[in-house]
Amino acid sequence: MAGLLIIGLGAYILFAFEYFDTAAFVIIALGIVIVLASLFGTLGAVRESSRMNKTFVAILVLLIVLHVLSVGFFWFFQQSLLINVDQTFDKLWGDQQVPIKPGNVSQIANVERWLDCCGNAGSTDYILPPNSCYNSETNKLNIDGCRQKFLDYIAERWTVFTIIALVLIGIELICALFSYVLANSIVNRWRRSKYFPK
Repeated sequence: MAGLLIIGLGAYILFAFEYFDTAAFVIIALGIVIVLASLFGTLGAVRESSRMNKTFVAILVLLIVLHVLSVGFFWFFQQSLLINVDQTFDKLWGDQQVPIKPGNVSQIANVERWLDCCGNAGSTDYILPPNSCYNSETNKLNIDGCRQKFLDYIAERWTVFTIIALVLIGIELICALFSYVLANSIVNRWRRSKYFPK
């Protein structure tokens, strides 16, 4: 289930934000690896195969190590990554078609609708703000700029990402432990049946 949620998140990022393709593909690949590992572990449990369960444990341990490294990487290089996001936003802003029409359909317009913001530093960036700068519910002009709102959004989600990653690591540890116990119980039952036939 967690793997499918991660794939869904990656697909959303891929289709909603044009300039974050690399991050989206990494997230989708991680989700696919988790789903395939889960299917492998389920198959090992259903077939009662000690070898498959021990292989599943090895895959989970590898995933745990990768998750710990990725959380450490994101925590250690948080400032650099936020600078990279800031530069990506600059590219987004620079790639807009000029003149900007009222029915703006650019990536910036998507961000403006998503975060209820307007322009780079504020609504004063436009001579005539496009429709995407207006709040869809109140029809009021959003005055705040998108750059800072976007950076704040990413920074706030950083904590959520870390918590989700730690929960995922905990689930993987529990699954690895249960799978290892199951693999040993399968081997022990096979040995007992060899010496104590029914």
